[in-house]
Amino acid sequence: MPEAPKESHKSAEYSVAENNRKKLEYIEDVTKNADEVQKRVLAEILSRNADVEYLKRHGLNGHTDRRISRKSCLL
Repeated sequence: MPEAPKESHKSAEYSVAENNRKKLEYIEDVTKNADEVQKRVLAEILSRNADVEYLKRHGLNGHTDRRISRKSCLL
């Protein structure tokens, strides 16, 4: 017959609570630093798509700066 799990009910609750705490920390970090997160995301999108026709046509030329992308093309 299979053995019962050795993990107690309290340690399972702790694990869930710890997991929830980490998720809440992530949400707080992202919302506190929303501008910084948006800058990083836009820079990543622009760098990954540097060779697409639309960005080349608007003269972005691989730039990932938010100010340049705003001036160069309508997003």
